[in-house]
Amino acid sequence: MFRGRMDLLGWKDAPRASLTQWNDLARFADVARRDGLTRTVVCGMGGSSLAPLVLAASFGQLGLSVLDSTDPAAVLAVARAPDFDRTLFVISSKSGSTVETLSFYRYLATRAEPGRFVAITDPGSPLEALARERRFRAVFPHPPDVGGRYAALTVVGMLPAALSGLHGRVLLERALAVDPAAARALGARVAAAALAGRDKLVLRPPPAVARLADWIEQLVAESTGKGGRGIIPVVDDPVAAAYPDGEIVTDFSADPLSLGATFVTWEYATWELCVRLGVNAFDQPDVEEAKALARAELEGRDAGPVGTQHAAPLPTVTPEALRRSARPGDYLAILAYLPPTPDVTAKLQAVRAAWGRALGCVTTLGFGPRYLHSTGQLHKGGPNSGLFLAITTDDAEDAEIPETGFTFGRLKRAQARGDIRALLARGRRVAHVHLRRPDDVSGLATL
Repeated sequence: MFRGRMDLLGWKDAPRASLTQWNDLARFADVARRDGLTRTVVCGMGGSSLAPLVLAASFGQLGLSVLDSTDPAAVLAVARAPDFDRTLFVISSKSGSTVETLSFYRYLATRAEPGRFVAITDPGSPLEALARERRFRAVFPHPPDVGGRYAALTVVGMLPAALSGLHGRVLLERALAVDPAAARALGARVAAAALAGRDKLVLRPPPAVARLADWIEQLVAESTGKGGRGIIPVVDDPVAAAYPDGEIVTDFSADPLSLGATFVTWEYATWELCVRLGVNAFDQPDVEEAKALARAELEGRDAGPVGTQHAAPLPTVTPEALRRSARPGDYLAILAYLPPTPDVTAKLQAVRAAWGRALGCVTTLGFGPRYLHSTGQLHKGGPNSGLFLAITTDDAEDAEIPETGFTFGRLKRAQARGDIRALLARGRRVAHVHLRRPDDVSGLATL
């Protein structure tokens, strides 16, 4: 049915391959700790960052965190952390050309010596060449036959696990015990629900592994959302209602050591789900358009003078008009280009709840630009049932990205505008609200 290199099935062998590599990863982590590098920050997007994020949150690993936002406040928080001088930075990008990831490296490289950087990337990629030229502490090859969102149990997830002192061997051994047939039956169940009209996948894992839902969201949304078809994952639903078009999943182990098994289960399930929907589980054909439009924004094409804070308005509708356009079976997606802090998240959840109750539909929340590497494919390639509320704000402080000629704030604005333009080009319903401060987002709950 599908052709070429997009049939990337190496993830099926990832647990076994990583078990053979585990001792080497553990030894590398021991040496790093002996050298005083007691904290790890994974710099990556989407598949490169979500598994480490899940592991850190589920095991309560305060020494492991993820940088996956171009919001200047998020980048500056990493650079100004009190343990910055004891931090090892894992620069993770399968393609080796991810603009956000390379921007993180360029900024941090002016503040930390090369021995505090590790690369994870495909052999022969631009990042591999850069890492060897700049003399990184190590370069770990990303398996070429494993797509980024299926890479949780490769070095992408297992190197951060080793650096955090987790029981990676147990994670991998439990993953090996998964029954593929039972896992594919889960995918068949989700597909049957979707084909019956229940295409909203409401994920409710136990609190101990709550962030697992973020990883499943990317896996399902980016794998299924194409050709006008797709499953809409719903994470952290603030209303917790039963929706007529929703399929609720609560069958998750609360044991963090079972995360490896859960990763494999959902990889098989998603593969089966895509087969039954008739889409390729391993490509993301609509992602590049938003990237190209963001590059055009950065270069000043069609966006007003280069470097302007507020370029020409895009032809979006008002929030009120967006609400009026709602139809049965729609979902609301809040696209927030704001600092991804707990306080801002709580305010956005309140907005999400208010809109969800008013519209009577499921809602999702994605921080930009991280959602571009998660649900962005679904938004543009999936069913035209999304109501998109894009929120941007002025930055209290900005930071230059060395070697580029632009700042993180400008990159974030270009990514927001690029995605809005891509959504509009696909005939999606989009409202855009620009705020002076992130705190002002609370006002959107009373529109």
